[in-house]
Amino acid sequence: MGRARYICAHCGYESFKWLGRCPSCGLWGSFEEKEESSEECRSKGSLSPPEVVRLAEVTTEEVIRHRFRSSQLSRFFGGGIAKGSVLLVSGEPGIGKSTFLLQLPSMFEEPVRTLYVSGEETRFQVSDRARRIGAVEHIWFLATQSLEQLLEAAKSLAPELLIVDSVQTIYSSEISAQAGSVSQVRAVAESLVEWAKRNNTTVFLVGHVTKGGAIAGPKLLEHIVDVVVHLEGDRRSPLRVLKCVKNRFGPTDNVVLFEMESTGLKEVENPSAYFVQDSTFGRPGVVLSSVVEGTRAFVVEVQALVAPAVHPAMARRVASMFDVRRLFFLLAVMEKHLEVSFSGMDVYVNIPGGLSVRDTAVDLAVVLAIYSSFVNKSVPENTIVIGEVGLAGEVRWAKDTTLRLKEAASMGINRALIPSSFKCKINEDELSRLGLELVSVGMLREAVEVLF
Repeated sequence: MGRARYICAHCGYESFKWLGRCPSCGLWGSFEEKEESSEECRSKGSLSPPEVVRLAEVTTEEVIRHRFRSSQLSRFFGGGIAKGSVLLVSGEPGIGKSTFLLQLPSMFEEPVRTLYVSGEETRFQVSDRARRIGAVEHIWFLATQSLEQLLEAAKSLAPELLIVDSVQTIYSSEISAQAGSVSQVRAVAESLVEWAKRNNTTVFLVGHVTKGGAIAGPKLLEHIVDVVVHLEGDRRSPLRVLKCVKNRFGPTDNVVLFEMESTGLKEVENPSAYFVQDSTFGRPGVVLSSVVEGTRAFVVEVQALVAPAVHPAMARRVASMFDVRRLFFLLAVMEKHLEVSFSGMDVYVNIPGGLSVRDTAVDLAVVLAIYSSFVNKSVPENTIVIGEVGLAGEVRWAKDTTLRLKEAASMGINRALIPSSFKCKINEDELSRLGLELVSVGMLREAVEVLF
């Protein structure tokens, strides 16, 4: 008889006794029994000694990568996609995951033999999309939900790149649970990871997301893969944002922006120019600010409109691509420290372009855009506003301010309103080359006096 093990169905934590509550993820009743056969025990005891190496003797040049033609994607994946790595791509339904992965083989410097496996669509559906976006070369297709058929086809074709769309639709006949269950997803993912490492083949797994935006299935799925990327965006907007949240072969927190067109996803080469429209400059309620996503800074427009409410007792507070709770916070600070009243007034805030902004460095721009619309006076052109706003009405330092200023200077902006607390972090020589006039403010009232 083998020895029984208990595995958490959510996070993969293992124990040799049953536990009511998982000590790793905290879920109750999540442990499932898995018996380890005697053969498995004996094979574990007869493993050859592992190879121990000095880290000083290991070089990054040993990692062989699929190189991209695009400098943005190369930087995003840390120089390319490492061969033998397993990558998990997640995103909401209809956001463009399948389109991105169909285009992927054509993005490499050299042709890559690709096997695309779909458990959701037929060959006619996938072929029609591939022809529309011009991505049919070097791609073989298999429609199946069977893990065994998938591995058999991969063994026969020997692809350099394997795409599985999606991991939740594939099942193993050795597991009695339904496809998409925690045990099936775990077993399928582990088998594909083991196959990728053994055959030095790069594998992309598409992962569904829950209503809360998390990747569906066990947390183990994110732990065992090498790279996790999210494709985000508002389906009403053509903008798509590819974010890297885990990468064992390169940096994390990188982003690449795409625009969804009828012919597929197209890289946005100059994001700041994409978000800013010249025709809105010099209008009341429009202020330029900067957003940092990963290691990149973008110049964005902050638009605000303050207008009398139709029903004063039911004045509206609406925010598009900005946190409405943050809007309530900033309005309260304005009423307290700028002595303005929004009673009976509708207040609207919008960040055009389709990029959802959570960066608090746009706080000051939001406040000044609202004030600009309220008093019907415009902010001087070619002026960018950067800073977080506190409850005491102070303008606080924002991280990566130098990066934001460099991006602003590249857009032809010549004046920047920044927090006074940034003075101690300024590299005078570096910023003098940007040709920016820096105006420091410590409180909201100072900012209003400078601009209005």
